[in-house]
Amino acid sequence: MTTTPKRNPLDWDLGNVPPGIAWGGVDEAGRGAWAGPVVAACAVLNPEVVSKWGHVLRGARDSKQLSPEKREALASELKLVLPAWAVAEVDNLGIDRENILEATKEAMRQAVKGLQIRPRILFVDGDRAPGTGLPERLVVEGDALSCAIACASILAKTHRDALLKNFESEHPGYGFAQHKGYGTPEHRKALKAMGTCSIHRLSYGPVKACLRPDEKILVDIRASLDACTSVEQLQAWVSEGLRPAYGHLRPEWVEELRKDYGDRLARLAMEPGPAC
Repeated sequence: MTTTPKRNPLDWDLGNVPPGIAWGGVDEAGRGAWAGPVVAACAVLNPEVVSKWGHVLRGARDSKQLSPEKREALASELKLVLPAWAVAEVDNLGIDRENILEATKEAMRQAVKGLQIRPRILFVDGDRAPGTGLPERLVVEGDALSCAIACASILAKTHRDALLKNFESEHPGYGFAQHKGYGTPEHRKALKAMGTCSIHRLSYGPVKACLRPDEKILVDIRASLDACTSVEQLQAWVSEGLRPAYGHLRPEWVEELRKDYGDRLARLAMEPGPAC
């Protein structure tokens, strides 16, 4: 019995784009994780890069099918040979504020917006259109079919893995360098023992169940918000106050703080500037 050889993702792309145009692929990493951002990447291909670097592009696969070492090496090559690529993140606060689907689509839109070369058509992994403003073709399991999506998958995965390895030093004991924020038994055990930290997604049920709210932290962070008298101070409060404290705040506390922040920002925007 003979088996038909599996079609290379680059051949699939070439058979699904008009001749002579640049095309792109977009994919995400971290959608199912319990901690950290969702990351999206967009990779652009064109006939010139295919002609010159086809041997590299034919090695692109769904990032989950590659070993970490192979994935890292291929990501480095792709960054050198692709005519354009971009990566974008939406952090856990954004995921909890909207929802993971909307956060993923926003990350995809940001990645496409960050490109220096705009493709004529965009292959999107999955069945939900992000609404990038480009002609989009949804491709279910696209990271296994399309070379452009596979390239994006590799770039998104390696970028996010590096972020979670860095988070390991900031939040020791959770094992982020190993499980990358996903809901493994080790992660669940650490959550039960230590509670949540600032990069956890509190809207996810298993994570929220391990939240240990701290009213003293709430009092301190509210006082620091009340002390803000400029837009610059408010912006600093988000990064230096709200984000570090996030893992110790109830969701309803966060909503109250966001409302107060928005009210203060609106009032400052309406105040007259200094006289010339």
